[in-house]
Amino acid sequence: MIEYFNTKHLIENMVRDRIVPGVNYTLLKEDQVFTSTVGFESLLPDVTQLNPFDLYDLASLTKVLGTTNVFLKLYEAGKINFSEEVASFLPDFKDKRVRISHLLTHTSGIKGWIPNRDQLNAEELIKALVRLPVTEEFDKKMRYADTNYILLGLILETIYHKPVQQIIEQEIIAPTGLQNTTFNPQPGVSVPTALLPNGQVLKGIVHDPKARTLGEHCGSAGLFSNMHDLIKLSQAYLGINKDLLPLSQDTIANLYEVQTPKGIHPRSWGWDLCFDPKDNHPILYHTGFTGTFMLLDRLNKTGLIVLTNRIHPSGHNLTFLSMREHIVKTFLKENIIEY
Repeated sequence: MIEYFNTKHLIENMVRDRIVPGVNYTLLKEDQVFTSTVGFESLLPDVTQLNPFDLYDLASLTKVLGTTNVFLKLYEAGKINFSEEVASFLPDFKDKRVRISHLLTHTSGIKGWIPNRDQLNAEELIKALVRLPVTEEFDKKMRYADTNYILLGLILETIYHKPVQQIIEQEIIAPTGLQNTTFNPQPGVSVPTALLPNGQVLKGIVHDPKARTLGEHCGSAGLFSNMHDLIKLSQAYLGINKDLLPLSQDTIANLYEVQTPKGIHPRSWGWDLCFDPKDNHPILYHTGFTGTFMLLDRLNKTGLIVLTNRIHPSGHNLTFLSMREHIVKTFLKENIIEY
């Protein structure tokens, strides 16, 4: 029986306290599934009720559910090695120290400001991103950045000779048979996100400005899905559904290992990691800017999926970030009690 009473209470309180308009959330425990829908889909221009089948802009969950999985599939097939230089795929990227592994773990040290970024077209933006400097943080600090995954997407494009989002659809989404996971959602079944300065509410359109500019060439964001599909994907990562993802169980199990050097914030390939408070075993964790996040504990076969539109109608919602941290800590604490 799935309990996690305090976790459920905190999640649903976000709606009551008007931190988010609404939330779809699921708790997993072996073959048991508890799912709930609370609150509203939108507040502007009209107040509409939230639907359990609504599609969400997954934002950075695209990185792990899409781009990372393509790299894992290539690695498993012996077609790529994560120690290969980024510059060998992207000649305009000049620092030969940076490897694919650094991009996958956000330890590349790449950072920098791009002047007038949102005014650039796709070609100009790619050129600017590829030429960002590698700083003294290289291989010494984990600094989460979309740039790493945009570059990973460009690497995939040099291998497959097609846009990265088409690659993800071909190599990952199509083999799963999931019908509600897409880069091209129907607005009518999509939860709205931010209200733009011109009055437009983004609905079925990716929120991230870089992703809107890059379109199908963006490997860091752009994927939409609903709770139905994310439950199936989560069960695949937990080892409950062993046939969904086009990856071996060994490959998936290896995601639950630290891939960053000692002394650096622990991350796996793509995924962040948190650790069980009792025996310290790793748990997969990732968030999306729009208000999505997932926690997956393969050892105990438990998980938490939370989908909100926390940037509707405004992106200035720091309260959500502190509440998310509280929810994660509470889930980890109750996860011990459940087992």
